[in-house]
Amino acid sequence: MARRKKGGGGEGGANWMDTYGDLVTLLLCFFVLLYSMSNMDITKWQYIAQAFSAGKGEIINVVVDEKPNKENDPKAVYVDEEVQQENQEIDFDDFYMYLKEAVASEGLEDSVSVEMSQTGVYMKFRDSVFFKGDSAELLEEGQYILEVICDGLRAVDKHVMSIKVSGHTAESGTSDANEWDLSSGRADSVVKFMLSLDCSEPAKFWAAGYGKYRPVNGNDTEEDRKINRRVEILFVRNDIDFNDPAVVKELIEAEYGSTFVQYSDEDGEVNEQMEAAEEKESVSETPSRSDPDREYVSKEEAMREAKENPVAE
Repeated sequence: MARRKKGGGGEGGANWMDTYGDLVTLLLCFFVLLYSMSNMDITKWQYIAQAFSAGKGEIINVVVDEKPNKENDPKAVYVDEEVQQENQEIDFDDFYMYLKEAVASEGLEDSVSVEMSQTGVYMKFRDSVFFKGDSAELLEEGQYILEVICDGLRAVDKHVMSIKVSGHTAESGTSDANEWDLSSGRADSVVKFMLSLDCSEPAKFWAAGYGKYRPVNGNDTEEDRKINRRVEILFVRNDIDFNDPAVVKELIEAEYGSTFVQYSDEDGEVNEQMEAAEEKESVSETPSRSDPDREYVSKEEAMREAKENPVAE
């Protein structure tokens, strides 16, 4: 009696599964390759090059050189050093310079300002950069500027603690728009568009509208009112020293305004003498002796003197 053949599929019946498995494996390797090369990581590239060349019995080296000399190793893949540097992460100071150069290259110096402080980077935009009058809908020009900002923000995101966007209006008798709705709506529009670009974590953003109550200029002329109508973005760095009184004061002013912190005496009355002592250039925690003709005093001495000699009413 003849024996029954095992497998039931005939000779070579399972070969299609081997071919299918090889195809899936190759596809997986292909997508892994695309993902790995998307960020131009030199180390990853070297591993991939070696892995794909190992089957041929040879190893391909990846060499980063400012001036490639292919005669040194004809089998090597040379990468220009400038290309490598373009893909390196920038720090917070580089982010500030990036924003300054971006504003200058777009010719926006008159309508956009970029400032650096101990807390982070401040950007101020005239409302015409982002919006039409009495509107909270972002203009295409404003969207483009935010895209440029977000390109730099992605590279420095791990150094950013929070991003505050604030909207401001100006006192005007010709507009029927609600100043609170307009200022907060503009801040919301900027935050929502930046979130749509996926440039940072949503939890880092916060928006606020202050209406006409935090002007940077008077409201006597139309030019002053144009300056007061603005959007501000504050990028707070995550390496600030919260034990530094100047940093704490700056953060408080960013949230509550420059008039929030006031000195008062025992009766609760504002003590102008103490405020003046706080603002004097010669008063500091660690007095500098850079000017030999100036009389320096400590902060404690100035405060004590202010209490003993209050301002006469």
